[in-house]
Amino acid sequence: MKSLKLPKNERGSKIKQPILSKGVGKPATSYSRELMVSIPQGTLVDIETTGLDSNYDEIVVFGYVQGNRLEIICRTSKEEDPFIAQLAELVPKLPKPFYAYNLSFEKGFLKAKGMNIEGIDLFQPWKEKAEELYLKWPKLDELFSHAEDYFNEPVVSGKDVPQLWERFLHTGDKNYLQQIVKHNESDLLRELYLLVYYRDSYKA
Repeated sequence: MKSLKLPKNERGSKIKQPILSKGVGKPATSYSRELMVSIPQGTLVDIETTGLDSNYDEIVVFGYVQGNRLEIICRTSKEEDPFIAQLAELVPKLPKPFYAYNLSFEKGFLKAKGMNIEGIDLFQPWKEKAEELYLKWPKLDELFSHAEDYFNEPVVSGKDVPQLWERFLHTGDKNYLQQIVKHNESDLLRELYLLVYYRDSYKA
């Protein structure tokens, strides 16, 4: 995958960006869409963070699929606490079980912020298959490539998120938030495909 060279929005990208709600005066803004497929039970979750250390780094996006609705909550405040307070009200209300690719990552960050989730790791069967074949554990991007990869066009990846977040804080330009949200949406949709198509691998 060809990683994004920032700032992407200044490079004439033709990728359509999600439209965020105004969220005036709130610690977060949101994006949602109705899907053509649905999860019969439980909630698929995916978060974006400023790094990999749950004790030090911060959450900037919480995305989830419930039923046939995809929802992404994107932080807009420099301070993390108001955003976490909003998530602390939401997460306990979401239907269980929780699904995520590498669930331990979401669990670790949410636990560090005072929220506990349990569920099914979409990564587990692919981790086990890779070990059986003496292959390295696959990242989500390695199981599913983007259409942009074929045309050698840049794609936002998880490692771009910290820099995009810092640029938003420095400039106030929400185009940077839209790129983070677009990445989160892509991850959720690819994880949803895993959950739906390989459903027999993920029975509770």
